[in-house]
Amino acid sequence: MSWPNRITVLRLLMVPVFVLLLLNAAGNPAYRYAAMGLAVIIGVCDAADGIIARRTGSVTRIGSILDPLADKALMISALVTMSIEGVLSSRYPNLGVPTWAAVALVSRDLFILLGTVIVFLLVGMFQAMPSLTGKAATVMQFVSILFTLATPDLVAGAPDLTWWSLRILWGVTVALGLVSWLGYIRTGSKLLAAGAE
Repeated sequence: MSWPNRITVLRLLMVPVFVLLLLNAAGNPAYRYAAMGLAVIIGVCDAADGIIARRTGSVTRIGSILDPLADKALMISALVTMSIEGVLSSRYPNLGVPTWAAVALVSRDLFILLGTVIVFLLVGMFQAMPSLTGKAATVMQFVSILFTLATPDLVAGAPDLTWWSLRILWGVTVALGLVSWLGYIRTGSKLLAAGAE
């Protein structure tokens, strides 16, 4: 259990705390701020474990599996929880993650996880190799989550601008996610074809 892997496990353990904070955010903005702060900490830990692993040469097979799982755990948990109407603010119930965005992105992540299992079972190999578009999609989702968490504070000053900005941001995030999804399908198909030879 290297230090990068310990940090990744810590990220996984922080996800349930993040969800509990979100579920109490409507009644008390302090919980929403705490969730936002915890999301930033998880993001910093994500960057840190990757940097440490590369610089110390401690990239491991288990780390290559745990790291994307930790990313998916945070993203899926955030998308599902924040798409619940009124979860972030009882005064502004429509400021969460749009349902269509949550469905599209959760479906993408579940498809990638399922595809990874299928490739492993059929080919007998697994090595997580995040693509550039996949990394960009993850970063964009993270930015969108942070912006969504901040919207109850922004909406009072510019309600229409905040509402449209939220929809546009999630639209771009979904589009980028779908592009990366197609890339993963292509990569998985090549692995399956190579394994069949």
